[in-house]
Amino acid sequence: MSAINAAQIPSGSSLNHTHVVYDNTILENKIEDFLTTALDVAQYATHDDSLTQSAGMKKVVNKYTATGNVEDVLMGEGNTEDIEVAFDSVEYTVGVTQGRFPYYDEEAMTDPMVVDVGLKKLAAQMTNDLTAKIVKELDKTKLVINSATWTFNQIVDAIAMFPDEEISGLFLLVNKAQVADLRKNLGDSLKYVEDFVRTGYIGTVCGVPVIATNAVKAGEAYLATKEAVTIFTKKGSEIEQERDANVRLNKIYARKVMLVALTDDTKVIKLTSAPKAQTSTVGA
Repeated sequence: MSAINAAQIPSGSSLNHTHVVYDNTILENKIEDFLTTALDVAQYATHDDSLTQSAGMKKVVNKYTATGNVEDVLMGEGNTEDIEVAFDSVEYTVGVTQGRFPYYDEEAMTDPMVVDVGLKKLAAQMTNDLTAKIVKELDKTKLVINSATWTFNQIVDAIAMFPDEEISGLFLLVNKAQVADLRKNLGDSLKYVEDFVRTGYIGTVCGVPVIATNAVKAGEAYLATKEAVTIFTKKGSEIEQERDANVRLNKIYARKVMLVALTDDTKVIKLTSAPKAQTSTVGA
């Protein structure tokens, strides 16, 4: 009989991966419920699962520009101008985002809400992380409008920069600290439409839903369509658990494997507030 390798013996207590308190399916459903009630800016992005079908942790995103025009030609004449397409390639790397929530049996027995509260926080942080990544990509746009204040006319002018067929899919992301000023500036132009109601929704202007989130910096906003940013999923959301039976410690892991990329920077305009001019008092 071969000797037992000391390195194979866990120190202290052992981990039991099979005997867990909650079934993974139950936990996944709980987290999904929490996600659907939270502000999820992911609904304002395009979702792509093509990476699930291929090997590798890289994704090359091409950003296209097309130039040229058509011409009227006479008999015997041809075109003097071509339609030309060029593109820039940007390579993105798939990332793993993971959260961990540990709790003891005694905590759950004392108050079962401990698990629900922990899962809700876990879901909220996963959502916040994804929102921040989406905003980071929106911020790469080169289309920027600067204005001291955002009035109805200025927002309408920004909306008019999009083709008519895209206006119905627009949304406006703003910082929560600017909500009061927006309401004052827009007045009755900011309407409440029940079809858009979600956490973070503050109203609709010219048919465009306005969403407030702390992921957007103060003094900035983004007017965009969901085609601007794409979420490339490598592996769907998953829940995993482990249990240290000796001390009755449970750990719940939630993770996403994906990347977020700006795939069309013509579908987003950044709005910025010009800093207010400082005034000085004579003799001060």
